Amino acid sequence: MKRLLAAILFLYTADVAAQQRLSLNDAIAKALEYNFDIRIAKVAVQLAERNNTLGNAGFSPDINANAGLTTGSANTRIEFADGRVQQVANAASLGYNGSVSLGWTLFDGGRMFLNKQLLNTQEAVANAQLKERVQSIVSQTIQAYAAALLQKQQSIAIDTALVLAKTRMILSQVKYETGTSAKVDYLQARVDYNTRQSDSLSREALQVSSLATLNTLMGEDADKVYVLDDSLQHNAALQPTDKERLQQVSPSLLIAKQNAEASALNAKIAKTFMLPALSVNGAYSYNRTQSQAGFALFNQSYGPSGSANLSLPLFQGGNIRRQAKIASLQATRDQLLYDWQNTELSRQYRTAWRNYEMALAAYKLEQENIGYAKENLDIQKARFRVGIANTLETREAENSYVQAMLRLYNAAFNLKVCEVRVLELEGKLVK
Repeated sequence: MKRLLAAILFLYTADVAAQQRLSLNDAIAKALEYNFDIRIAKVAVQLAERNNTLGNAGFSPDINANAGLTTGSANTRIEFADGRVQQVANAASLGYNGSVSLGWTLFDGGRMFLNKQLLNTQEAVANAQLKERVQSIVSQTIQAYAAALLQKQQSIAIDTALVLAKTRMILSQVKYETGTSAKVDYLQARVDYNTRQSDSLSREALQVSSLATLNTLMGEDADKVYVLDDSLQHNAALQPTDKERLQQVSPSLLIAKQNAEASALNAKIAKTFMLPALSVNGAYSYNRTQSQAGFALFNQSYGPSGSANLSLPLFQGGNIRRQAKIASLQATRDQLLYDWQNTELSRQYRTAWRNYEMALAAYKLEQENIGYAKENLDIQKARFRVGIANTLETREAENSYVQAMLRLYNAAFNLKVCEVRVLELEGKLVK
């Protein structure tokens, strides 16, 4: 058995020097830094932060400065009522003006305050979506890493079966050539060996595919090859979270709640367009013109001006009421979506927790079972060497041991996936 393990180990360490080792923590770190979904979500947060200003909500006045300059020349002829005639060739004219104006909405039915609350909510939604995206990508990365590791471990199991089949084939050949065994035993061993070779090739293709999925999540080239860890740690001491706590920490539920709040604010904003609006305008302007011909050869004016405006919508074809009603219905819909999401979260968590408990029990069972399968294989191999056990008995022991290995690796993978799903729903994958 020591020679068997040494042979299998050699198959997976021959190219290690030419490949980069990738731990689970390394994979998560790469995904957090380079994953495209997370990077897009970060940009969305930055956009929400830039939009969340008092000016964008409508609190600030609009102040503008304007200046202009006009010049020209013209041939003019003016005949006055008293008979005088003014005729100037190439009469030059020059005019310039400047002004600073201010426009400020003092009252708009409380819309500016609601807009600021909406901007705060939109920023909170963007942050919650980023957290939810980070949790999801980390969960996917861990599961993809575990899946790639599972393919690696299953390849080890297949290669173990390959080595066992080869050993049995050689022994059967020796027994057949020495006349102590029938040829059918050797032929069956040969068929088993070829079958294991085919399984090994198929498993290699699956391993390449699983690594490509992991690389995509990390933002890496899909063809890049890493050396993964031999196993993953499992948390066998998780404790269930109560419903109230789950509602507070679940990113998906927080997003649904904030979307409902945003829709309620939009419904209130739509109603403010039915109310009067009061605004003030002020300006300080300066104007000066001078000309070599015309009725006024020089004109200059400057000084402040101001006005107040009150507007009240009386009739717009029912559009304001229609828009308010639509916004109210959207708020009702989003509140129902939040209530549904709350119920769905409880269902998903109960299912995830039950799956975790079952996966943990199955993993412990397979850990115990692999010991029995190995002991049975050792006994049958010893009996086969001395001629007590036949080929069928030895082949069955080999298959039982390999199947026990595969079940153990699958149980470990399922436990990790269930563990990650529970932690994702609890929002505990990333602090």
